[in-house]
Amino acid sequence: MTSHDVIVVGGGHNGLVCAAYLAGAGLDVLVLERGLRLGGPAGTVEFLPGYSCTYSNSPGSLEPKIARELELERHGLRFLAQDPTLVHPLGDGRLFVAWRDRDRTSAQFDAFAPGEARRYDAMFKYVQDFADRLGISLFRPPPTLRELVRNLTTLADQEAFSRLFFGSVRDLFEEFGLAEETKAVLGPISTVAGLAAPATPGTPMNLLMRPLSLASVSADAGYDPRRMPLRGSTGLPVGGMGAIVEAIASSARARGATVRTGTQVQRIRVRGGAATGVVTAAGEEIEAAIVVSAVNPRLTVLDLVEDQPDWAELKGKMARKRMAGKAFKLVLALEAAPRYAAARDDAEAALLASAQFRIAPTLAYLEEAHTDMLLGRPPVKPIIWGLCPSMGAPNLAPAGRHLLSLNIGNAPYHLKNGDWAVEKERVAHRCIDLLTRWMPNLPDIIAGYRAFSPIDIERELGLVEANITHGDMLPWNQFWMRPLPGLHDYRTPTRGLYLSGVGTWPGNYVSGIPGHNTSQAVLEDLRAKRIATRRKTTVALTS
Repeated sequence: MTSHDVIVVGGGHNGLVCAAYLAGAGLDVLVLERGLRLGGPAGTVEFLPGYSCTYSNSPGSLEPKIARELELERHGLRFLAQDPTLVHPLGDGRLFVAWRDRDRTSAQFDAFAPGEARRYDAMFKYVQDFADRLGISLFRPPPTLRELVRNLTTLADQEAFSRLFFGSVRDLFEEFGLAEETKAVLGPISTVAGLAAPATPGTPMNLLMRPLSLASVSADAGYDPRRMPLRGSTGLPVGGMGAIVEAIASSARARGATVRTGTQVQRIRVRGGAATGVVTAAGEEIEAAIVVSAVNPRLTVLDLVEDQPDWAELKGKMARKRMAGKAFKLVLALEAAPRYAAARDDAEAALLASAQFRIAPTLAYLEEAHTDMLLGRPPVKPIIWGLCPSMGAPNLAPAGRHLLSLNIGNAPYHLKNGDWAVEKERVAHRCIDLLTRWMPNLPDIIAGYRAFSPIDIERELGLVEANITHGDMLPWNQFWMRPLPGLHDYRTPTRGLYLSGVGTWPGNYVSGIPGHNTSQAVLEDLRAKRIATRRKTTVALTS
């Protein structure tokens, strides 16, 4: 039997971030990942021979504070500031193109309607001002209800609270008089984190996460990608999204953490109300007085923790908690770069092909796509989040070739009729047909493709019901509700057992914040002597 100070269950990016901080404090940390590669959705996969990418496409949520503190640049992480940052086709065949030059982007908004850029900026200033007034930090455990509303003393504050937490983004857009084209551009990012349509209450929470990040940490002087007007401004990692995971893993190892893949944890051992280690699927017992589970909290609560009296109520609530996801992955191997019909020349075609893109041409399209999803139908109107990562990272495809990485955001895990083994091929061809409307050369350059239904994604990544955020990120499932009351501050009824991962506060995709916050909870408890390591040596207990 081997022994460590800390065992981190799950080698996704949050588990690795947590391990890096704890190892940096002088603790002996072991990370156990069930798969043969690290990173979960952000880890590099060879989907087709010679064609590699990740399930995730966008690094836009990665926290600058974490990248800086873990010295990810020193561990090889670089970003390519592609320009433009985003292409969003509209219903009439036009392309909305977001540039790093704010004036250039604003001119496109104003082309939709006179004064549109001013209205767009006013809405986001409204959201940022509200985030600033809340005065909460994403880098702490979630606030209580009293803490959340303590600074909202005026009627205007309370109105903003109602609009952003109880209202819908459709209503918010209407309040600021946004043009239909602008609503279409903002629609996908407003509805990504759950089974949500533009008219769903609570959807403004999706627009609030970046402002809360800015409000949590004073932005550095100079350039901060979070201040750019649209997502995608962080840039793309040199070498692809997997470079983020590689840099975090390198940082963790350099600080002394041990990382093992191909090791599935079957059970978390508990004795006398305290964690004592884990047992792997192979029967190996590994001791540790501190265990951090960075997998979906549902798996931890229902599968890894044995039945005990102080867990009974939590297990019942977790078993009833809805986890329905909607993820679908399609990777196209291409013999050449995709080309937008709107491109005026080869140079512009290459620039447009290098940007992230979203396919949801109108707000009505989003609403209809959502309705089909709620009815259990395979996407008739796919919502597509896409990227051709090989444009900036040629190593991801054979020389002279490219790949298109597509995430479809409205594929119900539970089909009312039919079977995903059959339907996924139909959805794949439907997506290709839709993209051809704006990229007419696409059918002629496809050398092969691979599709993953929600069932496939659950099996491949261990994502329960293909839910990429381990539970909706709308207000009802945030703050003290994430993942459940009583588990919301990363601690559990079992002494020395902690939760992490995107299923804990504040979620937020590939940000690293939950991993950071769990590490700080562990260090705080060690300093307060609420827990202790098995070793007699003194650890630094600094981050």
